[in-house]
Formats: sequence, C-alpha cells, structure tokens
Amino acid sequence: MKVMRWHAPRDMRLEEAPDPTPRPHEALIRIESVGVCGSDMHYFLEGGIGNSTLDRPTILGHEYAGRVVAVGEKADADLVGKRVAVEPGIPCMQCESCRTGHYNVCPDIFFPGGPGSDGALSEFYTVHADYCYPVPEDMPADVAAMVEPLAIAIHTVRLGQLAPGCTAAVFGLGPVGLLVSKVASLSGAFTIYGSDLHDYRVAAGADWGVDKAWNGKTDDVVARIMEETGGRGVDVAFDCSNGPDALSAAVTVARCAGRVTIVGISGQEVDHFPASQARRKELTLQWVRRLKDTYPAALEMITSGRIDVRPMLTHSFPLEKTMEAFDIVAGYKENVLKASIDQ
Repeated sequence: MKVMRWHAPRDMRLEEAPDPTPRPHEALIRIESVGVCGSDMHYFLEGGIGNSTLDRPTILGHEYAGRVVAVGEKADADLVGKRVAVEPGIPCMQCESCRTGHYNVCPDIFFPGGPGSDGALSEFYTVHADYCYPVPEDMPADVAAMVEPLAIAIHTVRLGQLAPGCTAAVFGLGPVGLLVSKVASLSGAFTIYGSDLHDYRVAAGADWGVDKAWNGKTDDVVARIMEETGGRGVDVAFDCSNGPDALSAAVTVARCAGRVTIVGISGQEVDHFPASQARRKELTLQWVRRLKDTYPAALEMITSGRIDVRPMLTHSFPLEKTMEAFDIVAGYKENVLKASIDQ
C-alpha cells in the first residue's frame, strides 16, 4: 500500500509499505479521508510537541474515516462494508486512569501519528474495532473525519462548565476554536468574543457562533473584551490557539472566580502565564487532553444537522499531494480552515 511518511521537518515522502492484517480484535479500514490537525502541524514543522518528539520516520494523521474491509475473528463482523469514523486514542483500560473514567489520560494510550505510533495517512489502517463508529451511508468520509475535532470541542466546552447565559471568549479561531464557539453557542452562551491573528478566520467566526471578534495583530483584544464586558471579563475563556500568548490573554479576560479552559497546543514544553493574576482572581484553569466519552454526541450533532461541518472543509487533496496540503495549512494560505487528504 501507499503511505505518506514524515522524515524530517517539512519532509514527507510517498512510500510503499506492507498491507496491514487485522489482529483478532481489530478492523482493517480502507482510509477515505484524513483531516490535517494542528498537532500534525507541530510534528510536520518542528518534529515534536514539547519533549514529545519524532525520532524515526513516522506516518502522521489521526482524524480519519474510511470503510471497513475486514475484521479479526474477535471483532464485530457487522462492521464489514460500513463507513466508520474512528476515535483515535486506544487506552489500555487497565490502569488507574482508565478504571476511574479518565481513559483519555491513560499513560499507555495508543495514539496514532505521534512518537512511536504510525497514523492514518495511508491506503489502509488497522484499529481496535470497538473504537469504530458506523456513520450513515450518505455521510461523506471527509465529514465523518470531522467527528473527532467536534468531539474535542464538546469535551472542551463540558470542561469549561459553560452554562446558559454565560459569556465566553475564544482565542484562536481555527477549526477547533470555531467548533468550540459553535458548541458554546448551542450550549446557551449569551455572548461569545473571538480572536485570531488572521482576518479571514476572524471573519469566519460569525458563521460559527462568535458575536464579536478581532485580529490580535492589529487590535488590543484584551482591552476590547474588557470594554465590552464593562471591566467584568467573561465567565469562561477558551485558549484554542497554537501559540503561547493566548493563555495569558485568557487569564486576563476571565472574570474573578471564572474559568480558563486550554485546548490549544503551543508546542512548548513550558508555557508562561500571569500566575499572580490567576491566583488573585481565584481562577480555575482546566487543560484539555483529547476527548472523553464525546464521540457519540459529536456524531449525533453532525447526523442530526445541528452542526454542519461541511463549510469548514475548504481544501481537499489526494494522498500524493499531502505535502501541498500541509504547506497550505502551515502558511494559512487560500483562506484555509480545514484541509483533508481524500482517497
């Protein structure tokens, strides 16, 4: 089969690899769509996220969907022939974290497309069949692959404990930030403020639940939000950015006894923020690790039409043009929101 393998920053190569064979509990999937994620970009550009670094050629990609073509003898045979969205993180289900309901932070979790584990930028892939979610036959594969980032957004808003009537700020209006905005809006947020460093993404916020947004390069977003809220700040601030500055801004605009929820990945091993301010305001800071028990909800929100992710799918490329896709996302070119690799 053909695979797209990372070798060094900005160096991915189309190569041949043996076709995989499913183990007893696995499904063999013919990959149809893989979304390009922000964490993929850190590996593509920098070769790592903090001290989590790639030390060998690796196949990236963890937002994926495809059609099951075979299963192992212990897997559900009814999956064969069905298009599935796949929850990518496969926990051990034996450690303390798993036993206490926090499987998303399992220290032995298998997560594709990172150090020591190949991902789905390939023609075929095997995965534990229990994490395959059949989707309606008329759901396109690129839409099915969007279940994963939407599930992260739902988990993020849940951790933020956003209640009807709350105000919120979303720093970073990329795919996850826009989805967080939409979920927050559907959850009853009264006013949502947004910020990004690219005008086209600032403008996109209006279609995803953001009421007012500004470009952090040309506007003092913190001052704007504080002015809009009469100096109170917002109930919940979400850091959905890929840089270190938004966390500080989120802490600054959160009201006293408010919450800051961090789903963005700066790529740094150590991030700095105004701890004294967070202490004086008795803020609750909540980091987000992937997703937890939100895949069914995300699939239902898309299937029911409550959230239409199709407008976010702005760019599509075949596997052999994966480098072009990653280059466009890395450079914020052509007003890209979500690029996908489709086969």
